[in-house]
Amino acid sequence: MMEKLIQIRVEEEIRNGADEVFRQEGLTTQQAVKMFLTQVANNGESPFHDLFKPKA
Repeated sequence: MMEKLIQIRVEEEIRNGADEVFRQEGLTTQQAVKMFLTQVANNGESPFHDLFKPKA
C-alpha cells in the first residue's frame, strides 16, 4: 500500500502535551495519528461527528 505524507502545524505546547500523553501509553505521536486515521476510515465517521451534525 502506498503511503502519503501528511503535515500539520500545531502550537508547540499542544504538540509537547500530546507527545507526553502518547509516550506514557507507549506510542509516538505518529503512531497515534495513524491509529486515529485508521479508526476514522474503518468506522466511516469521526469521533467528532456529533459536534458537527447539520442543524435541521
